[in-house]
Amino acid sequence: MKLFPNKSKMLNLLKIMVLLCLMVACSDDESNFPFGTKVNEVKISASTKDTIINVLVGNAKVPIYLAVPDNCTNPSFPAVVVLHGSGGMWKNDDPNSGEISSQFKEWRDILASNCIVGAFVDSYSGRGVTERTGKWTKAPDNFRISAQFVRPADANAALEQLKQLKFSDGSLVVRAADIGILGFSDGGTALAATLYDTETTPNGWEWTQSFDGKEYDKASGVLPPAPKPKEGFAGGVFYYGGSSGFGYWGTNACNDDANVANIYFPYAPILYQIPEKGYLTDTNLCMYTLLKDKGANVELIEYQNVGHGFDTDENFQSQEARQNTINWFKEILHMN
Repeated sequence: MKLFPNKSKMLNLLKIMVLLCLMVACSDDESNFPFGTKVNEVKISASTKDTIINVLVGNAKVPIYLAVPDNCTNPSFPAVVVLHGSGGMWKNDDPNSGEISSQFKEWRDILASNCIVGAFVDSYSGRGVTERTGKWTKAPDNFRISAQFVRPADANAALEQLKQLKFSDGSLVVRAADIGILGFSDGGTALAATLYDTETTPNGWEWTQSFDGKEYDKASGVLPPAPKPKEGFAGGVFYYGGSSGFGYWGTNACNDDANVANIYFPYAPILYQIPEKGYLTDTNLCMYTLLKDKGANVELIEYQNVGHGFDTDENFQSQEARQNTINWFKEILHMN
């Protein structure tokens, strides 16, 4: 389903291999994880539309499918980093094809038709994962693709790469202050973690997660979150992700002591797009209420009679949510 129908286009796919020099910025309790990135400048021609840029995050090659709008007169563009769900982002789970799934093709076209650069980040294939199923849902294997402390590094790498993207004449492709983030399901979970304000972390906080009654800590592979970027995302749209973090943020947002025992707080605005019948909805509603009580800049739209994954459903709720997403981005990305 497309919100903004237009002709399907055959676009030449230009693959650019970019090795990012990673700067490991670790505190005493943040070892062996690339929290900061130093990216190389990348130049593209004005005729480039769809491009794959491979960035190096730790020892993983992370593909970013970059879609630059055409038929726009902008000297530079706003951008949105898109984080996929547990099913990955490639058609038929084949990253070698260079073809993104139908859901993300639709979002590519939606963003492009509104003169927004889309940067679709693949957090799985470079780490040997096709989909988040089987062992990849269980600790400690799932730490390899953790939505709390691995995927945010990918998102931040995409953020920094967009800032260093230039046309062949040296002009910037993207306005650095106008980059948003959009995440679906596990990508929504990763979006929330990406926007976590690390400057609000209590002194002495221990980063742990619990799975099947067992607690995991630093020694087990649980890592702290990446520090907030100096110039971070302008805001994010959260589609039916998870808010519990398996205890990463402290107590469940629905618990009576959540106001003091749950530390999650975002540094940028978040629009929660929540289905009435989603299996994660109750906790997400609790998190939204908790954040409002704490004074966070959050908004909520709940869609009736739909469940988890409704973005890909052929119904008016999906279309309405997509329109609300674009309207919200137009506000925070200074497009109105």
